[in-house]
Amino acid sequence: MPIPIILVLMIVGLFFLFRQNYVKAKWSISFATLGLVVVSFSPLPNHLLYSLEREYPQYDLSKPVDYIVVLGCQHVNDRALPITSQLSPCSSVRAAEAIRILQFNPQAKIITSGHVGNQTFSNAHMTKQFITAMGVDSNRIIAVELSRDTGEEAQNLRKMLNGKPFALVTQATHMKRAVFLFEQAGLSPIAAPTHHFVRESDNPTLGAFFPDSQNIKKFERWWYEWLGNTYVWITSLFA
Repeated sequence: MPIPIILVLMIVGLFFLFRQNYVKAKWSISFATLGLVVVSFSPLPNHLLYSLEREYPQYDLSKPVDYIVVLGCQHVNDRALPITSQLSPCSSVRAAEAIRILQFNPQAKIITSGHVGNQTFSNAHMTKQFITAMGVDSNRIIAVELSRDTGEEAQNLRKMLNGKPFALVTQATHMKRAVFLFEQAGLSPIAAPTHHFVRESDNPTLGAFFPDSQNIKKFERWWYEWLGNTYVWITSLFA
């Protein structure tokens, strides 16, 4: 989201420049440049995402669960590629976290979720294929393919999960909204956040002090989740 706004400001600035309105051109281009600098360097994007991602700690493996719910993300259906490349990173990392938790819960089952989108097979189906390829018995995986978003995932899984302990696996940035929606559905998820964007290092590199497109992606991710959380909060007031 910040890049389109910055581009619009630059275009407006050029428009005023060609119209010889130098004051407005200066302000427009200055705001665009300042915005690009702010989102390209790590301090602001990292600070915003860190507070969002660390709201829930990593899953406590000592807690037993009956189900491990993997929320859907993105994928493509391209049979020329291995299953590891057909899933987006957000899907494959969630699936890997579910497998990790499953190893400590031998009686549990994994529930994959996510609809078909514009692909041939659903995200739930593709995630199940990935987990099976990692050595998990397919009988321990339940694919729920009808859910188009997190709210529908919570509603569609309510009967199956009601009163049962389950881990909820999704991106750390998405966890706050996911937990809220599942609790709205009357469920009690145990958060299992993964795929963190901001990770601390004992030995930061010099690259952390230079502009990077990854910082723009981090800010965009925070912006997306802020909009999502705000929308869910507003709609809950009228529910």
